[in-house]
Amino acid sequence: MSDAADPAKNVVLTEVVDRIGIITMNRPERRNAVNGPLAAALDAAVKQMAADPDVKVVILTGAAPEGAQGGFCSGGDIKDSSGPGLELGVPRNALEGDLARHDTHASMLLHLMPKPSIAMVGGPAVGAGFSLAAACDLRYAADDAVFSAGFAPNGLSGDYGGTIFWTQILGTAKTRELYLLDDKLTAAEALARGMVHGVVPAVELRAHVMEIARRISRISGPLLARIEDNLNQAEEEAARRRFLFANEATNQIEGVRERVARARQRQEADDAT
Repeated sequence: MSDAADPAKNVVLTEVVDRIGIITMNRPERRNAVNGPLAAALDAAVKQMAADPDVKVVILTGAAPEGAQGGFCSGGDIKDSSGPGLELGVPRNALEGDLARHDTHASMLLHLMPKPSIAMVGGPAVGAGFSLAAACDLRYAADDAVFSAGFAPNGLSGDYGGTIFWTQILGTAKTRELYLLDDKLTAAEALARGMVHGVVPAVELRAHVMEIARRISRISGPLLARIEDNLNQAEEEAARRRFLFANEATNQIEGVRERVARARQRQEADDAT
């Protein structure tokens, strides 16, 4: 996913170290906010890691902005919220056709693939980033990371499966609080709520997560796949999970349409004055 000859491909970087696949969202100047190219590149990178026989564990993280130690994802890019690739983030007509296709969405595949996934949160996990962190099996954060749903203030309801994953992690009462009140949580507060598995100083985060991944990678690949299958089967039944994801995407699209309509009305009013 890294190609110096085509800068558009550099919005997501991939590497494999000691059978650990690392996916890095790479728009640090926008705190790795998701636009069309990033949505498309992330989709391809997760599929690549899921299929790579040399990868046993997958780490998802984000590039650090200038002056920071790490990053993650600040959500959808409200300044660049249209164009090709975004449909891979929030599928159109999601409730139509074979809902099994949603199992290969980037966030769903991070959750369902037969390899453990780890969110290495070195910065803001907001909006889509909030959801992507929840999609992973394990989450570790730098002490200066922040967590927030971040959808309602932007006229949106949620995407990337976050309402499914956080409800599974925290239960419905705590998840409703996160989405309705939109509190911004420090890493320490997220740890106290059980949202992350550990918090370490920012300068130590990568080494800490790599050591966790190495510990997991000592387990045989077939055994990891069986463990992952057991854990996935213990959650929502597949048809229900697919419906929940499709329903979330449908509600998100409605929010996007309403926001576009309001922006158009404001522009027309400005043009009339």
